[in-house]
Amino acid sequence: MQIQTLKFVKKEVPPYTTGKINTPAGSVFRVSSEWSRADYWGMIKSRVGAFRMKYSVEPGLYAVGDPTKESDVFVSANYKLSFDILRRELSGMNAWVLVLDTKSINVWCAAGKGTFGTDELISRITATKLDSVVTNRRIIVPQLGAVGVNAAEVQRKTGFRVSFGPVQAKDIPSYIEAGYRKTMEMSTIRFPMWDRLILTPMEINP
Repeated sequence: MQIQTLKFVKKEVPPYTTGKINTPAGSVFRVSSEWSRADYWGMIKSRVGAFRMKYSVEPGLYAVGDPTKESDVFVSANYKLSFDILRRELSGMNAWVLVLDTKSINVWCAAGKGTFGTDELISRITATKLDSVVTNRRIIVPQLGAVGVNAAEVQRKTGFRVSFGPVQAKDIPSYIEAGYRKTMEMSTIRFPMWDRLILTPMEINP
């Protein structure tokens, strides 16, 4: 008679986390707002090759600092560079980050493809039991994801009101200080020469 043994695989702790925080919906990872050398190296690799298609973080809810039930909730794609930029710009803040499953695609492109969209946002709010974690009932979605998100539908099905934040994550502190209002500068999409040069390797490699 053969005796079967069960193998339990220990879930790997992401290197960008600094522990866990308990919530009414269970424990979630607290993430660092500082980049490591591995994060910088990952950014470079994601800019120059197909590595970007597997450069991702696990969808779900994360904490920055020591958020409470009244803290803001920011939505991100699970493309790790998008997630990294957001957590870096939230330095010094106490906030929640809700990561959608965008198949390792950035917010803007994922919104166009439908993976950063209404259904996924509703599904992720439900799966993380966000209504038991926060009481403010507001989630902040990056403006570049607006094309994929029906704010009225999200509010109707979840009770959360969607606010579309600034184009650049670096403007988040100013956006909050202004009472969650965007200036024209915060709402303008720019594609300067430096950003074009950064993308050049990805155009040449294929």
